[in-house]
Amino acid sequence: MRTMSDSLDSQGPPPLHVALCADTDALERFGGLLRHLVVGLVDQAVRLQLISADERVESLCLGPVRAFVHRPLAWPVAGRRIKQLVDELSAQPPTIVHAFSSGSYALARELADAFDADVVYTVTSLVDCKSLARAGLHRVQRIFAMSRPLESVVIEQLRAPVERVSLIRPGVLAQERAACFAQPGRVPAILSTSPLERRSGVDHLIEAIDLLRQRGHELMLFLLGRGRCEDAIRRQIRRRGLTSVVTLAHPSGDVTGALRNADIFVLPTEAPRLSADTLQAMGAGVAVVAYPNTICDHLRDGETAVVCRRPAADALADAIEGLVKDRTEAQAMAKRGMEHVRSHHAVSEEAERSVGVYRDLALARTTLRLRE
Repeated sequence: MRTMSDSLDSQGPPPLHVALCADTDALERFGGLLRHLVVGLVDQAVRLQLISADERVESLCLGPVRAFVHRPLAWPVAGRRIKQLVDELSAQPPTIVHAFSSGSYALARELADAFDADVVYTVTSLVDCKSLARAGLHRVQRIFAMSRPLESVVIEQLRAPVERVSLIRPGVLAQERAACFAQPGRVPAILSTSPLERRSGVDHLIEAIDLLRQRGHELMLFLLGRGRCEDAIRRQIRRRGLTSVVTLAHPSGDVTGALRNADIFVLPTEAPRLSADTLQAMGAGVAVVAYPNTICDHLRDGETAVVCRRPAADALADAIEGLVKDRTEAQAMAKRGMEHVRSHHAVSEEAERSVGVYRDLALARTTLRLRE
């Protein structure tokens, strides 16, 4: 007599057809890492569709992956635009809809309802947790938490069932050699990718560089962010006489190349969210200076980063000065950061763990249908 397991074996593993939704915030914070994830999912034989209102999602496509760029889903036209998107996806309807951050949660629910698909949410910040709390957990089959603290929030505060929560850290490439002070005799290069916006801390970083110059240190600061306060930042740089010290640049794409030529990376703001910048800096072997972040368990004071306990320019200056003065320890910390990335943020592991959850969902759905 054939058993249910015999039936499943004869059919083989169920196909995985995933629609990955990424909003502008997700693309800005994780653009390079999303590319690694897409490659990993394709290697794992996942049929993948990328969905976003941001045209930059098209740059993540490769091989059979197709991007669907929709117009903003604002009232009163949201319903009509979602229907248009559903029509476009109907030729190859997804069986799993995965929203990469809270800006895509509502769209993912709509698409999952339209195609009777399973829903997966990735939680990247406390904002995502709040959004998840408002939306409720009844429609979500699995939640991916990007860090251990976020996993704890989802389970302990949102009361999500443990079996529906998976710790899946973002995958980051680690270089072979540490960049930190790898070129003896060169003026130390400090890099920041923080946006040029109010309360981003860039003004404090510029003030810290001015303090260090007054203390006799020769440094170069490269600001790779964009934002509405760029003109004000330029005026601050001129007012402090730092035009030969501070450079504003607008990189087109991944910042990995810039990180390979940096010694110190600075995140000059407190933000209850996770993003790729500090992880990529660690992967490049750059010494990291940051403020405390309760959800980023990769920022370990004195081990993988220097964590400033006080959000002020003089505290930033002291942290940077310590690394400049003790370059041996700065290099050692940078190498510990690289090893942490290799051990906990392997690109292949993110894709494999994600596909493992997708397969569990697909198998559960197939099993249910066989029972029916």
